Amino acid sequence: MKIVFIGTSDFGIPTLQRLTANYQIPLVVTRPDRPVGRRKELTPPPLKIWAEKNNIRIEQPEKITNLKSQISNLQPDLILVAAYGQLIPKDILDISKFGAINIHASLLPKYRGATPIQNAILSGEQETGITLIKMDEQLDHGPIVSLKTISIANDDNYTTLHEKLAVLAASLVSDTLPDWFGGKIKAQEQDHSRATYTKIFATPDGKINWSDQARNISRKIRALNPNPGTWTTLDQKNVKILSGTILNHSKIELAGKLYRHNGQLAVKCHDYSLLIDQLIPEGKKLMTGSEYLNGIKNLETKIFL
Repeated sequence: MKIVFIGTSDFGIPTLQRLTANYQIPLVVTRPDRPVGRRKELTPPPLKIWAEKNNIRIEQPEKITNLKSQISNLQPDLILVAAYGQLIPKDILDISKFGAINIHASLLPKYRGATPIQNAILSGEQETGITLIKMDEQLDHGPIVSLKTISIANDDNYTTLHEKLAVLAASLVSDTLPDWFGGKIKAQEQDHSRATYTKIFATPDGKINWSDQARNISRKIRALNPNPGTWTTLDQKNVKILSGTILNHSKIELAGKLYRHNGQLAVKCHDYSLLIDQLIPEGKKLMTGSEYLNGIKNLETKIFL
């Protein structure tokens, strides 16, 4: 069986690693190299790096419609998509014998869109999962081929949950494809009345409101790091907050107030407080909350805004 894989991020790499053991991968389609970082260095997407190391053909079109004839000439049995970032037109979805399957990192129909992992953490979900759908022209809309659930731990952040779901996706795809190719699975229509949609997060979304509850601030920090990041200000300078732990009591009343708790940096929230584990002050390198605390003068006057 020949599978054309379409994706961009490293989310699909565990799945590709499993597929190469049993299937032929004649082509990986990914996004073009993009400028990254302050120096705007041209950087390849993770899937390109992986495919090059494994001697798999790569195409990087600005628009996937430009590849229709090339994909068709390969006569793939399946098109498999994971975190690509573009809607794929029907005439490409229909090329392969067994259609096109999308790997989505939520329990559809909840959290359709590009940021399901972040939104699951932000919403305080206790579980999420991977859903495989037979793709149609609409966003994460097609019928469900299979799904698998995973618990979200209290300390899961975007990075840890992303890694868990990538591994889960590889397992689910490996288990599902033999039955899909064998005609043993009938895809089930989603309950579209229950559909919810995610948003694309930008830097302003990462601003911390210390008047919010500690659990909501913790969820935001866990969900939005490393991108777009969560931040606050002190003395008119930005401070990136990378991680923190809820402290379930506080004698401080003013939200945003910095104080020392057993040698650690604590910040008052609406109800409880947050112990800051790691942060990056503007113009400086990553440091612990304790290291940052040791450099603060007149701590009793300091408030994160």
